[in-house]
Amino acid sequence: MRHNALILIGLFLLGSFSPLFAKEETGGESLPLKEAVQQALANNLNLTLLRQDVTAAQGAILSEKGRFDALLAAGASRQSRELTPLAAGGAKQEDTGLWELKLTKPFSTGTVVSLGWNNNFYDSDIGGLLFNPSYQTGFSLEIRQPLLKGFGREVQNLGLTAARKKAEALTFKVNSQAANLAANVKRAYWSLVFAWQDIGVRKLSLTLAKKLLAETEAKIKAGKLAQVERYQPQSEVARREERLISAERAIGTAEDELKLLLNNEQWLTTFKPTDRPTTKAVTLNSQKILTNALQNRPDIKAADLSVQIAELEKRRAKDNSLPDLSLQGKIGSSSSNGTYGNAVDDSISDPDNSWQIGITFSMPIANSVARGYSRQAEARYNMAKTSAKLLRQQVRKTVRATIRDIKLAVKSLEATRKTSLATKKRLEAEQAKFQSGRATTLDVLIAQDAYSRALSQENFTAVSYANSLAELDRIQGLVTYSSSR
Repeated sequence: MRHNALILIGLFLLGSFSPLFAKEETGGESLPLKEAVQQALANNLNLTLLRQDVTAAQGAILSEKGRFDALLAAGASRQSRELTPLAAGGAKQEDTGLWELKLTKPFSTGTVVSLGWNNNFYDSDIGGLLFNPSYQTGFSLEIRQPLLKGFGREVQNLGLTAARKKAEALTFKVNSQAANLAANVKRAYWSLVFAWQDIGVRKLSLTLAKKLLAETEAKIKAGKLAQVERYQPQSEVARREERLISAERAIGTAEDELKLLLNNEQWLTTFKPTDRPTTKAVTLNSQKILTNALQNRPDIKAADLSVQIAELEKRRAKDNSLPDLSLQGKIGSSSSNGTYGNAVDDSISDPDNSWQIGITFSMPIANSVARGYSRQAEARYNMAKTSAKLLRQQVRKTVRATIRDIKLAVKSLEATRKTSLATKKRLEAEQAKFQSGRATTLDVLIAQDAYSRALSQENFTAVSYANSLAELDRIQGLVTYSSSR
């Protein structure tokens, strides 16, 4: 009867295996896996930093667009000079003034158009001037069109295109980090689950040792065992109490790791995980998983964009190595008069017109700077292509390893279940033999220890299986909120 009672107690404790072993604790916060993942995605500091990179990249796009913004420039000056006449009637006093307004607009073709309004004032005590003081005002239109370096919309938009791709690549990196974070949170969560489950195993192991000690004491009292027989179970009770303390310490360590990922500031609050790792076998399509990983993983998309960005930089470096050959033209109208108002009227109704057209050419003789930049851009492009290839190579390897781990974990689940059942039966047998005097306390203790280790291994295998499923999501760039699939 005492043997049956012992087994019933053990089965009752075993049936309570779950992350809810914390029911004995007061306080604490229940935490489902889904909520843990959501908290991490919302609050994780590393993910927050990456999101700020995206914001900065969007600012870079705006800056590149600003290259084609119109520029309004204005200036005014006044100057007065006292002079020593070099000839009779020469000027002794001379005053000049200048105020101007200029609007410049670059276009995506490389064309730069400038519209200017210029005003001059001159006043002197010299004689013989038609207008004194005199005012000159006029309008001008200038156009500059590059013919080699900087020619065409494609070249002019290289910076803007690259900035947009950088922002897109950073967004993919955020998504990749989110997938990695979700997997890391799941691992930390299952580690905490295992720590709570291990507490249950340690408590069961300690309970069994205490029961054996009580039975041994009863047999000694009845004269069936020698006094020395009590020392073996006593020492085992002490050892298992130490293991229970270590298991309690493991809970705190697992909680700290999880709270760090969640950026949770309630460091003194105990987490009570409410989910269990799934033990349901999943159906795996290796080719589909590999295809999903290669086509949908955000970090692969970001790597491909890095190749495109490097190619754009290479094209820009090539353009910068070209000679600066530009066509320039200017037309203007102006007029002078003794009053500013008349000068303005004349510049519109009866202006003095002018025009100018020309071509300019410039190029460094050795062109070392441009050739150096071009060589660097070529190297960065080749590096980006190689990095993308290496990433795909690593993904293929990871996919194979993860699928293999999942298949082996499923087998391990079945094996550990059988081991737990076998060690339980062995414990029952050793306990029955002990009752009849055919087994020693050491035999029973060894069987108890084997049983507790088998239970712990079964829990660990379930957690390992759940971690492999989390890795399966991560390698495909997926963010999921549960252990089931």
